Amino acid sequence: MSDYLSKLEETSSRNDMIKILSDLFKESSTDEIDKVAYFLTGSIAAGYKDVQLGIGESMAKSSIALASDVDEDEVEDMMKNLGDLGDVAYKLGGEKDSLYPEFFKVEGDLTVDKVHEGLMRVAEASGESSQETKVKTLASIVAAADSASRRYIVRLSVQQMRLGVGDMTILDGLADSFLGSKDERPPLEHAYNVCSDLGYVAKILSKSGLDGVKRIRVALNRPLKPMLAQRVDKMSDILEKIDSDEISVEEKYDGERVQAHKDGDKVRLYSRRLNEITQQFPEIVKSVARHVEAETVILDGEAVAYDFEKENYMSFQKVMSRRRKYDVDEFMSKVPVKYMVFDIIYRNGSSMMRKSYSERLENLKEVLKGDKHMSSTGRIKTSKLEDLDDFFQNCIGRGLEGVVCKSLANDSYYRAGAREWSWIKWKPSYGSELADTVDLVVVGAYAGRGKRSGTYGALLCASYNHEKDVYQTVCKLGAGFKDEDLQNLPDKLKDARTNDKPVRLEVTKQVEPDYWFQPVYVLEVKASEITESPVHTCNWDKDKGRGLALRFPRFERWRPEKSAEDATTVEEIVEMSK
Repeated sequence: MSDYLSKLEETSSRNDMIKILSDLFKESSTDEIDKVAYFLTGSIAAGYKDVQLGIGESMAKSSIALASDVDEDEVEDMMKNLGDLGDVAYKLGGEKDSLYPEFFKVEGDLTVDKVHEGLMRVAEASGESSQETKVKTLASIVAAADSASRRYIVRLSVQQMRLGVGDMTILDGLADSFLGSKDERPPLEHAYNVCSDLGYVAKILSKSGLDGVKRIRVALNRPLKPMLAQRVDKMSDILEKIDSDEISVEEKYDGERVQAHKDGDKVRLYSRRLNEITQQFPEIVKSVARHVEAETVILDGEAVAYDFEKENYMSFQKVMSRRRKYDVDEFMSKVPVKYMVFDIIYRNGSSMMRKSYSERLENLKEVLKGDKHMSSTGRIKTSKLEDLDDFFQNCIGRGLEGVVCKSLANDSYYRAGAREWSWIKWKPSYGSELADTVDLVVVGAYAGRGKRSGTYGALLCASYNHEKDVYQTVCKLGAGFKDEDLQNLPDKLKDARTNDKPVRLEVTKQVEPDYWFQPVYVLEVKASEITESPVHTCNWDKDKGRGLALRFPRFERWRPEKSAEDATTVEEIVEMSK
């Protein structure tokens, strides 16, 4: 396994990465291939399961010191020189079969399954002695490994694999390995969008082939990737793009996407990033449990901060203040929320995904009784542009973001993870500026000068190329930040800082930054227009030697609810530029 990881780390060619992954998967047994897939992403389980190792840099250093029988000061000194704990563990080397057998006993060869078992013990450790358990269990795993394996076990423990491999590249590797070509990825990607579990897709593919993968269905307490909306330049384009005699025009909220799973009286909530957020919204949990008349159901909607006294909606920042582990009750009274439900995906054991939107709305009406903290999204059904505009203006007047228009055609299915023309969002235009903001990934920063000395003067931002599974630069961002925002940038971004250019980033020499960041943090940007650029790689045209760039970009806000792969895609920016 570590040999393959080393090969991945050494290549910058995506095609080579796919071939290496393909070979790795061919050698992986059905019993271990799911763990292999998780390890490649720097995790030990599907993201939605929220399995946290809880190993910080300090604890990892302690484990390395114990495994290598050296002082922690020596580990610290090597870390300062090498800048990577995995490299430190590799350099120190050594190998012991059983360092702390009372915490984790290794007999025989160290395998993928055994490493996974040990790291699961680390994740499950709790109570007063949990720190000792975590440190000594990890030390036992590291001690039993050869030097090359130590590098990646330690990196895995701190979730910094440094491989540059994304989900789509892993799916390409699986397609090449089992189906003969990366071009066969679509059915695997669809299954992944439905189950949100790369390891599960890999295991089913290994065990039952493509037919097994095609049988993967939506399941309770396993969130699926949300369906997304396209955007247009003119309101009149909406009726042209949506192939439907009549459309549903719905309120668009400035809140957090929430998927609710109800199983009897038990309710679990998941964010857009598929993280469990059940504890953050107890009032939504209570409302879904009591006022949804179905034994099992999956709902799609938006949690919106709402002032019940003034009967108006509050800002996105307000609802995001509810993202906390502590003082939940206090903030529940400070920032009350409503769950605005607009779709139903699953009902009483049956998937609703292959039913038309009209049918899903009828099902939603039957089960959703609603109360103070939950109701159905406001909507009208129309085929007329003037009705659409009237409803849009009404929404803006009530403090909403705009509208989302949805097809009511017979084939208006729920397509998990897809951004298609059956859903189109429309917000107010910004005069001569772009008619919408974009969400970009921070991939670099430039040293500040003058009054910005000591912090970053500007950030290098990129869009996501879904097909190539890479990030392509689209602007330098220095405007729109408050002084406090600027001063906090180094601290906010420090955990994403890396010494080398991220493997999946395409960038020209002209805009190479002073500091690199792994694609983790997403922010919202407003700009005046999109222009051709000889220095930015978004939608790069080799013949012209040009890409696309945002002109006069301005920072709007951070988007913590979005992952890097949720950023605005290159395809969307191309559409906006037209």
